[in-house]
Amino acid sequence: MRTSSLFRRKYGLEASRRFAVLICAFAIPVALLASNVSAVAEEFLGKFEPKLAPNKDDLDHVVFKPFRDLSKVQFAKRPESDATITAGRLNPPPTDKAAILTLLVEPEGEPPFVCADVDLNNVMDANEKFDLSNGESGNPYIWQATVNVPLKEGFFQSYPIFVQYFKNVEMDEMGKDDRLILQSTKAFARGYVEIQGKKTLVQYDHNPRGKKINPMNCALGVDGDGDGEIDMDRFSPEAAEAREEVVVFRVGDNYVSTKRADLEKNQIVMRSHSAGDYKRAELKMGAEAPDFQFTDFKGKKRRLSEFRGKYVLIDFWGTWCGPCRRELPYLKAAYRNFQPRGLEILGMNTDEPEILPQVKTWLEKNELVWTQATLDSIREVIRSFRIHSYPTTLLIDPEGKIISLGQTPKGQPSLRGQDLLKSLDRLLPH
Repeated sequence: MRTSSLFRRKYGLEASRRFAVLICAFAIPVALLASNVSAVAEEFLGKFEPKLAPNKDDLDHVVFKPFRDLSKVQFAKRPESDATITAGRLNPPPTDKAAILTLLVEPEGEPPFVCADVDLNNVMDANEKFDLSNGESGNPYIWQATVNVPLKEGFFQSYPIFVQYFKNVEMDEMGKDDRLILQSTKAFARGYVEIQGKKTLVQYDHNPRGKKINPMNCALGVDGDGDGEIDMDRFSPEAAEAREEVVVFRVGDNYVSTKRADLEKNQIVMRSHSAGDYKRAELKMGAEAPDFQFTDFKGKKRRLSEFRGKYVLIDFWGTWCGPCRRELPYLKAAYRNFQPRGLEILGMNTDEPEILPQVKTWLEKNELVWTQATLDSIREVIRSFRIHSYPTTLLIDPEGKIISLGQTPKGQPSLRGQDLLKSLDRLLPH
């Protein structure tokens, strides 16, 4: 016989009901407590590395000019008389330092080096000589070094400027004896966080002037595939540009975000998330482009999947963007020449709603007649695709698979300028 039946027989039906209510009163909080415990995010701790790492994916070019009067500079050790010397100024890190006088020295028959007056005392001291090497690139025409600029305060003692010298390379604005130098302008604070027993590399854009790191408003990255590097490509799921938001990364089977990055305490705190918190659409060559809904300029609700069976050029752009407007003549030519061969263009317009009437008029006047999506309808698409630079363009095939993200250094078909027309002519059926 059940316990509840014995209880009713001994104490009566009403007492039995009161006992059941009492059990439920205790059971509900216990269940809620168990639910809350399971919902508590797990935290992972880590520390920063002692040195900043230059951002080698964001380089500016500087043209060095011939420098023949060595009496204008003091040297701890003067270069050999047969050396070719050019000079320029490296832009310093985001501090109050002035531009850094830098000399590129090319001795006859020896590897080149740079002298950079990083302490701004007008003397090229022995510790201000930085040897250039081509070991990392393996290219005899690309020489590189890291110039360390001392910092007076803060967690880091120096700020790195990555320098690349392109030997025998000329640009339109360069003279015959000029030299082309590329330099980094940003650096990352890097560290390692223990995530599920594995050390994981993380990084955050660091401004020495601000001294603090705000993971909700900076460029940041996490080594998601465990290869020891962070892929900085703009479509990479390992990198992001936070704009007043919590960015969730996928690390193996885990989903994490940075809760705190404290340089003063040398502490990085990350927290776990559910898979549902991961909103990023991972765009990869050969993978199917995620379907999405949008509203066109006529107010009609549409979907990307409506374009199946066509080659679709998806172009994130705006009239406010000069480089975007410069691409429009090529897009117009592409639409005119290749629509009969199965091409459609989907403009992902980023102009604010209040100027939409003027944008429509401008497009009609310039005969730019392909489908355009309104900004309000694609804000979530822009966020999930992590679009932060414009124009951003990708090409998908009739099955909806990505055949180019416009990353020409990776061997993908170019989607810019005259090369766009060449790519389409090669890819689309005749």
